Amino acid sequence: MHPAYRPLTVIEEGGLADLMPQQQTATDLKGAVLQAARDLLLRELSPALLDPVAPATERDPEVLRVLRAAIGKQTESGGPLAGLSTDDASLLRLFHDTIGWGPAQPYLDDERIQEVKIIGDRIMVQEEGSDFTLAPERFSSPRQALDRALVLASRLAVPLDRSRPQDTLPLAHGTRMHVTIPPCTPDDTALICIRRGRRTAWTLEDILHRDACDDTLFSLLQLLVRARCSFLIAGETGCGKTALLEAIVNSWPGEPHVITIEDNTLEINVRHAAWTRELVQTSLEPHAFGRAAREVLRQTPSLVAPGETRAAEAGAILAVAVSGHAVVTTIHARNALRAVSRLADCAAMPGAYLYEGRRNNALEDICDNFHVVIHLSRSVGRRYINEVALLDGCEETATGLRPRIVPLAWAEPERTGIRWYCLAQAQHDELIWNGEDRTPDILKQRLALLKLSERPRAVASSRAIVEDALTQAALARQTGAPERALAILRRAWTERSDERLAQAARQALLMMPVQAHQATTAARETYEQITGALHSRHWDRAAALYTGLHADLERYAAFSPPGGWSVLADTIAVAQQTDRDARAIVERADQALHQGRARDALDLLTNLDPGRLSDETALALLRTRYAALNALIATGEVSPAALMPVAAALRMREAVLNRQESGSVPAG
Repeated sequence: MHPAYRPLTVIEEGGLADLMPQQQTATDLKGAVLQAARDLLLRELSPALLDPVAPATERDPEVLRVLRAAIGKQTESGGPLAGLSTDDASLLRLFHDTIGWGPAQPYLDDERIQEVKIIGDRIMVQEEGSDFTLAPERFSSPRQALDRALVLASRLAVPLDRSRPQDTLPLAHGTRMHVTIPPCTPDDTALICIRRGRRTAWTLEDILHRDACDDTLFSLLQLLVRARCSFLIAGETGCGKTALLEAIVNSWPGEPHVITIEDNTLEINVRHAAWTRELVQTSLEPHAFGRAAREVLRQTPSLVAPGETRAAEAGAILAVAVSGHAVVTTIHARNALRAVSRLADCAAMPGAYLYEGRRNNALEDICDNFHVVIHLSRSVGRRYINEVALLDGCEETATGLRPRIVPLAWAEPERTGIRWYCLAQAQHDELIWNGEDRTPDILKQRLALLKLSERPRAVASSRAIVEDALTQAALARQTGAPERALAILRRAWTERSDERLAQAARQALLMMPVQAHQATTAARETYEQITGALHSRHWDRAAALYTGLHADLERYAAFSPPGGWSVLADTIAVAQQTDRDARAIVERADQALHQGRARDALDLLTNLDPGRLSDETALALLRTRYAALNALIATGEVSPAALMPVAAALRMREAVLNRQESGSVPAG
């Protein structure tokens, strides 16, 4: 095990004894210190920082600031924290022993660790590329992990008690945390499974870069995505099904309206601006997932991505595909054929929408409306695409109705790694088969439509296109043709935003001073507009401006802001994600308010700062906070005076939005 983790054993053995002066070693005093630190951190830290996998670079400075301020104050005026050491290690140890995750926290902070399991007082970890191993550190008692899980569930407004002892907590950062408590586990123990999510939204290129497929299979998948096929993704737990779903969604052509449906998790990250994230809780409402899928029929999305199909909701998901909407979903199955069969079984389950007891009808509709089935595998820590097949309707056999599966590609592990065998290649807008053309008719129609909507694309992968463009552009510059070099680079830039293309474009612009000056001036103006939009908290406008600039290689290459364009893009993405996270919290607070839990609603909103949010999100936050305070005032729990600053902020925000809508104030 990594040597950096070893000192944690000392933490749990010595507890806070190492942090306190010698005279403060009595059991009751240690308990008072722990309780005071726990209450302080819960009160002062943002809920986002209580996430077990919150970035340590963001969390630790806040922990140190809060504890040092309190220790300094109590050392002067008295209090249980008076006299404690204020060095970084001691304060972080205090955080670990109170609201942090004790001996498990360093594993949760390590980006290489994919999953952490806490089983009673034991810790198991899975590092990337390895199987689970038992960590040498342990909690001093099983109750410590259980208490931490209950606190986090309470902060996230997830009811977790003896009447509902199992649930998934909706953490940020795409992390999935499933908790099981008594009576499903022995008294005072919990089973906690924390699987780290992705902090950036993946595309198919990310799948390729992680060697989950090769260039030929990558090009095939790109073609099928451009044809707007419906995908069924199968595999065992932890094989990368959700990651591939996300990659397909983010590689979708054009500007689609994407609707994702997730069961109390926030795993899927979508890059498209028009994204509706629906979060349901089947533990509270068993048919919530299916209901959300049915409602999609009235929302006219371009693409629907139910995170996982497990049971009777399959009927509603299938109905979405039959209605003509593109669907990408996942299911647990051992191969492509079993995936189709299991989806039909789920769609025909008791209580399923439309298909209850009608498995054959469900199977026919699956084979007519899902076009691609992908099976993923995991071996020795590596996740890869194991099988890709096309669906071509059903056929009657002696044993009953059976899907017609058209194999397209498969993987075979070899001594040197994974090798993929593809029976066809993507060329322009067609599947070119090694032998007889086996393209299903419905897919032929979709591929034919591409010729009407898109220009033909090169056969080679985007990486090969970049390499070729760099070579051709260099030759053009050497022969004194910078305009031709720029044209070559522009075409490659539309396929892949490789920084090497931007560097080559700068070299070409050096030979064209007038055009370079014009591009630089235009890029500076756009940069000022973006920073103005960020200053006004108009994140979507900033994103739209950046997207337009990024699409223009000359402007992108001619001028680079402080830190580079990538830093600015990250700033915009973080601001947008902060706004989305805040909207999700406001929605949960609204739900708590409608359920009569005004105090919980107010607690959820406590650490949200309207000044860091867009006007629309800030207005929704203030309205919900105002309603929660009103409810608490009505019961006598809060003084009416508490409403005054919120009411004033709400009036001001509404006035600003009204002026913007009337045109008297610019939108950003």
